[in-house]
Amino acid sequence: MHPTTIRSARASALIAIIPCLTGVTMAWGQTASSVAPYIAPAFPEELVSAKKVDRIAWLAYDHGQRNVYAAAAPEFKPVRLTAFVEDNGVVLSDLSISDDGSTVAFLRGGEPNTRGWIADPSSDPAGSERAVWAAKTDGSGAWRLGPGTAPALSPDARTVAFARDSDIYTYRVTPSRVAPTPGDSIDRGLKALVRVWGRNMAPVWSPDGARLAFVSLRDNHSFIGVYDVRKRQVQFMGPSVDWDASPTWSTVMSARRR
Repeated sequence: MHPTTIRSARASALIAIIPCLTGVTMAWGQTASSVAPYIAPAFPEELVSAKKVDRIAWLAYDHGQRNVYAAAAPEFKPVRLTAFVEDNGVVLSDLSISDDGSTVAFLRGGEPNTRGWIADPSSDPAGSERAVWAAKTDGSGAWRLGPGTAPALSPDARTVAFARDSDIYTYRVTPSRVAPTPGDSIDRGLKALVRVWGRNMAPVWSPDGARLAFVSLRDNHSFIGVYDVRKRQVQFMGPSVDWDASPTWSTVMSARRR
């Protein structure tokens, strides 16, 4: 077949396909439909579920707005827990939920660059931050706990552990304070929960809330540490020259090595 004929055939096939992709039915004289209805639903991510009740929570990205939602059995009707109604580019992450499903904790703010700067897409003169937030899953309110990263909500919903400046701290999960309470973090002048050698991060509560596992990053290796809340002691799990990471609790804590 002549090359010109081939090109003509391909062009005719393309013209025939385009109406199918755009929703046009040429024979009926209809106009092309918008893609808006197909991209309108919010994009859900980071789905979590409570251990003791039938309740779930997730993050949703909807027309530039980022919010936290929850739903409970049997209807699983979505309830918006936060009121971030501006398209300002501030991301949400690190969502966790308490065992009884009453409370969630999450991180608001993006990753810093190599100089420690956090993106400020809306050019807010107040700047931007990475802050730990909490919210009630009945939709009654959300509140900022304070600066930090990698928040981990305790099983009983009373405490959030988080990392900051190479140490592990905690916030009490309460929407209002008259004065600092034991367990609150450095931004209220109190000491870190765990301050040991290395860059300590990624706290994970044990199922009973009695211990806290974390990663202790060194120059050329890393350990898994376990902090005993009652004894206020740290024990390292099998310290060696390997890279230990991703602590996960069961009956006995385990960690993945690479």
